[in-house]
Amino acid sequence: MVCTGNLCRSPMAEALMRNKLLKHYPGLAAFTEVTSAGTAAIEGNPATASAVQAMDLWGIDLEPHRASLLDSARLREADLVLTMSRDHLLSVGRLDPGALKKSTTLKYLAGIAEEISLRLGEETVGNENEARRRIKAVLSLLSEPDPEGGFLADIQKRASDIIDPIGSSLQVYLGVAEEIDDSLNEVLRALFGRPETSP
Repeated sequence: MVCTGNLCRSPMAEALMRNKLLKHYPGLAAFTEVTSAGTAAIEGNPATASAVQAMDLWGIDLEPHRASLLDSARLREADLVLTMSRDHLLSVGRLDPGALKKSTTLKYLAGIAEEISLRLGEETVGNENEARRRIKAVLSLLSEPDPEGGFLADIQKRASDIIDPIGSSLQVYLGVAEEIDDSLNEVLRALFGRPETSP
């Protein structure tokens, strides 16, 4: 999960995705690593107080989070990179152009998740090898409009962005958290099929 400072959006997305994996895909949670980083993060900074408060409402403790700076090594290690906005895709491309083949915005992937499920089926992924194959298949579908390896998101559409709540009220943070949460419901179905347990 990638945002700018790794203080609000991407830590919330990381925490929410981990939480959903544990609750609804317990068989996958053991081998699925979810991390976050920021394109302009200052290493070691804590999440904002409002992000911590917002996650409290989901029963998630964000207090231990410390910011990490995105680098090319992290991009190479990742099977999938989900950014909070199109600007972050540009940053990914500057750090490692090859990583664009496995990067998209969270909202863009959520927006086409139903089409992916129709194409790839909804059977729940059962193990690590199946998960890697499914992610590769999803990335292959995303690259169909531009097989040369351009952006795996519509870079023209503002709807692909999740706004940065930094400096905003708790209400704004809660709206952003809900948008991330809703997007993750769709993204997880696209990546891993039907939940093992009901949402």
